[in-house]
Amino acid sequence: MKKFWITVVSLVVVVVIVFLGVKQLNSSTSGGSKQNKGTVTLAATGTSFPTSYKKNGKLVGFDVELANKAAKALGYKTKWVTGDFDGLLGQLDNGKVDTVANDIAVTPERSKKYIFSKVYNTEKTAVAVKSNTPYKTLKDMEGKTVSGAVASNNTENLKNYDSKIKIKTFDSRDEIYQSLLVGHVDGAIDTRNNLNALIKAKNYKWRVLKGNAATVDIALPFLKNARGKKLRKEFSKEIKKLIDNGTVRKLSIKYFGYDITPNLKK
Repeated sequence: MKKFWITVVSLVVVVVIVFLGVKQLNSSTSGGSKQNKGTVTLAATGTSFPTSYKKNGKLVGFDVELANKAAKALGYKTKWVTGDFDGLLGQLDNGKVDTVANDIAVTPERSKKYIFSKVYNTEKTAVAVKSNTPYKTLKDMEGKTVSGAVASNNTENLKNYDSKIKIKTFDSRDEIYQSLLVGHVDGAIDTRNNLNALIKAKNYKWRVLKGNAATVDIALPFLKNARGKKLRKEFSKEIKKLIDNGTVRKLSIKYFGYDITPNLKK
C-alpha cells in the first residue's frame, strides 16, 4: 500500500510539472515572445519642440511618444541617443542607431539612401515673424533674413521656393527661435504646425505668414540592409495601427493642438 501511494504522489508531481511547463511554453510562444525582441536604438535632438524635447529631464514629443508606443507594441525596448540635428542621419549611416524619430521628411535625395516607414505626419514649410512687423506673406520676406536649421529639409524648401529670401542657419531649433526672439533675424523657418504649437505653448508674440514653401511627408528612415528592412516593415505595420485606432490623432492634438490624421493617406 505504501508503494502504491508513493507511485500516486510521484505521478501527480510529474503531471503538475508537465502542466506548468506547457503553460510556460504557451505563454512564451503567444504574447510573451513580444517581450524578447531586444532593443531598438533611436536618435532625436531633444531640443525640437514639439516633436522631440526634454520636459522635467525626460525626452518627450510627438515623434518620440509615437516611436515609443510603436516599439513597445512590437516588443522592443527603446534606447534613445540625442545630438544636433545635422548629425542624426550620420549616426544612422554609421549604424549607431536604427532610425531617427525627429520630424524627418521623406525626400527624393534621402530615399536614395534610406527606406521609410509609413508616413505618420504631413507638414508644410512656413515662416513665423513677430506680430508687430508688417510682413503678411512669404514673398514679403524677399531681401529679409530668416533663421533655419542646418541640414533641415525646411531650410532647403525655402531656398528652393525663393532664392531672394536670405537664410541664416543654426544647429538647433532652439537657436532658430532664439535668433528671432532677440531680433537677429526677421523670421524663423519651421513647419506650420510646429510654429503654431510653439507660439501657443510659449505665448510668443509671433504669427505665421500666409503661404507655404512646400508640403512634406514625415516618416522613420531605416538603412537598406536586412535589419533596416525588417524594422521598417514592423514599424510601418504598427504605425498604421496607431493611426487607425486613434492614437496618432490623440498625440497630434496633445502636441500640435489639432488632429493631423485627415491629411494622412490610408
